[in-house]
Amino acid sequence: MHIYKTKTTPDTNGYYDTITVVSLPPNQMTAVTINGRKLILVRLEEQIIAFNAACPHAAADLSRGQLSRHKITCAKHDKCWDIRSGRILHPEDENYRLTLYDVKLSDGIIKVKLP
Repeated sequence: MHIYKTKTTPDTNGYYDTITVVSLPPNQMTAVTINGRKLILVRLEEQIIAFNAACPHAAADLSRGQLSRHKITCAKHDKCWDIRSGRILHPEDENYRLTLYDVKLSDGIIKVKLP
């Protein structure tokens, strides 16, 4: 997996430049770090998804986890989330959610909005 680091300021709408869309392989995770915050980008069919790389359960690095279609499984504790909604899939009785970020494309660049 590639890891890209950027130190930048956001545009007027709060979006940060990350990587080009052509450098994001389909159905694979690509880690990017924006001003010290590690995120994971995934191109799932025609949708680009961005989420926090820290596991919401115990802050393990989700970039070391397993991506299977729309599900990410934490390598450390085997918890599983739907990357489209952030909802936990396993175990079902837990309340943890992935932190998802808004994404837009501009001139072939993937831009992510951080809070």
